[in-house]
Amino acid sequence: MGLQVLQEIRDQLKQCRAVSSEREFCEQWLGKSECYMRTLKYGELTPSADALMTCASKLSWYAGELANSTQAHHRHWAEVFERLRMQCVNTVELQAQHNWQSRSKGSAAE
Repeated sequence: MGLQVLQEIRDQLKQCRAVSSEREFCEQWLGKSECYMRTLKYGELTPSADALMTCASKLSWYAGELANSTQAHHRHWAEVFERLRMQCVNTVELQAQHNWQSRSKGSAAE
């Protein structure tokens, strides 16, 4: 699920021209190496909470800046950025819940 969230964010950021490439997205919005998304995809890995929350923080900051604009398209993107931020936060929450529930089930079996 986390990879799909990041892919959607990358695509939305490309659409509004906030990024021009996946490399830029990985480095500037996730704080990761240029090949982070490829590594997740081909390794069938879950994005780190660090990457998701870095992205959420940046989305939140830009949403706040855009919301203050008098231009309607800026306010539209502020709403989009806020929705994407919440997807990041919810993904981290779900991953954390899965982690502690998995550990709880393992402890109960012992």
